[in-house]
Amino acid sequence: MCLSNVYQNEKTKENLLASDVATIETDGGTITLTDLFGRKTTVEGTIKRADLTGGVVILRVSA
Repeated sequence: MCLSNVYQNEKTKENLLASDVATIETDGGTITLTDLFGRKTTVEGTIKRADLTGGVVILRVSA
């Protein structure tokens, strides 16, 4: 099973949006992250980088 940690703008501890993310869905500028337990986090932004082997996704999120 490949799960990812998702960060906003850069990979730092303070920018962690969600961990153990199993699915990422986009709809226009909205991104919905769903973790292993079914918890959903929704943000406005775009995917900046996805390292699926390393389990890291970085989203470009405006403040």
